[in-house]
This record gives sequence, C-alpha cells and structure tokens, in this order.
Amino acid sequence: MTERKRTIVIITEGAAPALLDRWCDQGLLPGYARLRSEGAHGPLVAEGTPYEPPGLVSVLTGQRAADHGYFSYWTCHDPEYSPQVLGSGDRRHPLLWQHETFAGLRFASIGLFGTHPIEPTDGSVISYPMYATLHASHPRDLQRRLAKQGIRPVHDVSIFWTGQPRDELLPRLLEADRQRGRAALALLPEHDVVIVNLTSIDRTSHIYWQELEHGPDREQESAVFAAYRTCDQVIQDALAAAGDRVDVLAFSEIGFGPLRNYCSVNDDLERAGLLAKTPDGRVDWANTTAFEAVQGTHGININLRDRYKAGRIAEHDYRRVRDEVRAALLETINPRTGRPFLTGVLDREEVYPGAATAGAPDLVMEPADWRYLPMGDPQWAAHVHRTWQSGWHRRESFWAGLGPGFAARHADDRPAAPVDVPATLARLHGLPVPEGWPGRPLGTVD
Repeated sequence: MTERKRTIVIITEGAAPALLDRWCDQGLLPGYARLRSEGAHGPLVAEGTPYEPPGLVSVLTGQRAADHGYFSYWTCHDPEYSPQVLGSGDRRHPLLWQHETFAGLRFASIGLFGTHPIEPTDGSVISYPMYATLHASHPRDLQRRLAKQGIRPVHDVSIFWTGQPRDELLPRLLEADRQRGRAALALLPEHDVVIVNLTSIDRTSHIYWQELEHGPDREQESAVFAAYRTCDQVIQDALAAAGDRVDVLAFSEIGFGPLRNYCSVNDDLERAGLLAKTPDGRVDWANTTAFEAVQGTHGININLRDRYKAGRIAEHDYRRVRDEVRAALLETINPRTGRPFLTGVLDREEVYPGAATAGAPDLVMEPADWRYLPMGDPQWAAHVHRTWQSGWHRRESFWAGLGPGFAARHADDRPAAPVDVPATLARLHGLPVPEGWPGRPLGTVD
C-alpha cells in the first residue's frame, strides 16, 4: 500500500529575519538553514498590526483578519469597557479540518490560539486555553496517551511570567517547546497534517530582548538564542523523521524587534480633552470621547452611544469625531525622542476592509519608531506586566518549506501572508484552493 502524503507545519512564533540570517550564516541553526538552502523560502508579512491572534486564526481558517475578526486575544469592543477573552465560539469560519475541502484528511493541532474550547474532530487537538482548565485536548485521553510515551505538553498559561528569576523561567519555556515538538512527531504517523505552535522565541523575545544588546560576542549567552536553538532542534527532528512522503513547512506569523517603552495614549487623549478621569484616576466614561483599544491592536475606540453603556457620541457624529481624534493624535510628541509619536492614524476600513471590519478598533495607529509603542487597554496591560517587556512584534518574518511538494532551492521574494499557509496545505495535498480564500500556495511544485 502506498504511504499517504503527510505535512508537518512548525510555527516558530516571533522569529526575526535578521537573527535567522545571522545565526544561519554562522552555522548555528542547521535546521532553519537546511530548509532555506535546500527547499523553498521567502519573506512573510503580517496583516495590519502584528499580533499572534490575527495571524494564527488566518492560518486556521484561510481568511484574513478583516474577515475572521480576531484582532487580539480579547474583544476590541465591549459594552462594559472590559475586553473579553475570545474563543473558538467567536469564530465565523470553519477550522481547516472542518472545511469540506479537507474532508478525509486527519489533522493534529498543538498549541494554536483559536482552538479552545475544543470542538469535536476526527483528528487530535491540544488547544491554547487562556485560563486554567482540565479540558484542553481531544480526544480527552490524548494527553494521557502521550504521557505514557514520556511526552507532556503544557499550556502557555501555566508558564506565566510574573518576574520570577531567569534560571527558573527559561528552562520551562524551552522544555515546553521541546515537548510540543515531540508530541507533533508522535502524532504524525496517524495524521495527514500536523500543525505545532512553538512559543519560546516570542516569550523570550518579549522578556529578554535586552540581552541581545550586550553585543554580538554575547548573543549566544542570551535567552533568545536559546529559544532559537530549541526551535531549530524541533525542525531538525522533523526533517530527520520526514522521509520522502512528508513535507516540512516552517514559518512565523510575526517577527520581533527591540522595545524601549510603551506610551499611554490615554494620557495624550486626556491632555487633548478627549478622555476624562474621575478623581480616583479611573476613566470617566460618560465624559470621554475616545480611548485606547485592547493591547496589541494599536487601536483607538470612539465612545459611541449604541455600542457602550456610557457612550456619548451619536452615530451621525462618528466620522467627524474620528477625524478630530486622528488630528489630535497626529500632533502627539513622543517625550522620549522629541519627535512625532505616530506617522499615521488610519481608519479601520483602510487597515481591515472586510466582513469583520466593525470588530476592529475605530482607528489604528502606526508608530513612527517601533521601539515606542501604544500601551493599550490598561486592565490587560497591567495583568500581563506589559511595561516590563524589552521586545515586541514586527510585521516581517519568514516561511520555508522542504520536501517532495516544495520546489528545490527556490526563493520567492514576494511577501507572503498567514493566509497563504492553508492555501499551501491544499496544494501540497493535491486539493484545490477553496473559492473565496485569498491565499496563494507558497513554493510548491506545479
């Protein structure tokens, strides 16, 4: 019997092209280097503001953020001004393994946001819960079966950074990715497509990016380098197990770069008379015109009457007020540089034109210097210790694929997008790209 075609997809969240180039050239990342030198590869650029949820849900649904509506881990608009965690029940498009195009293919998914709570499937799922839970896998006994093989994947929420020492946190971040990689390989023989999300590069880049600034001679001592090496080993293991009927596709939906400070745009709005506060420092919603949207969106929301419980702006005044807020923000000066904080403040329709545009922030800010970024909603920013970070996302990252379905030694300079990944999976498995999917297959053999 002919062995079935299989694909393993490895997401290395937060991989920065400059670091990949440098460490591959130095022979320090043989897995990444082999993907790029022997297979197909190219740049990948995030849609809109670079953040994990928009890109990951695009990978899972084949739709852009403008149409699937996940712009953050949390809702951008809440009547009570308290962003809510998004889950699979908020999705408006089927997951890949629920799509008729992929009927008959068995998928395994490990650690992807947008899959929790889990829905029944013929395949296997270890979801990405945003809170502690005992029900984060399907089948229910999946984690127990993996544990019998010595494989124990853990969820990111269980490795939360609260200021603990580096020597305590870093080993746990790296081991989590090792276990996810082992789980992916263990599930590969019984599935047609395995998608595994590795998060140590993103997590260490947020927390320890400053270690890279000690100079090139000390980069290999950094936590970030340790994360790249861990993810590279997962890629090496996948390539070693692949054989001649398995394709390996690696990519990141976001890149990374240095951060100096988050700037509270709510403070700027207050100075412009567009946001009011109560004597105890809380937002006075009844007298506020505009406020920051949830973190990661670089967004501003207009306090509309029919959208928020204390909304004060009538619908017929929406565009006029939005223009006034934009004009005020464009006058904002970054006190740390003495230069304009923003190069643009765009209407949501410009950044996210699609069926889910109404779920996006009303305005999207484009920072002038990406080392200085909007703080975002204060509630969640405080919860995740946002001000402690020394690195944050960038739009530019990479993709690379190697195996029988990919063109050998092929470089594609056209920027790819997360929506191209599901289109690539369709092509690799001899299936048509579904009508209405905006993605294109990447580097595949015609």
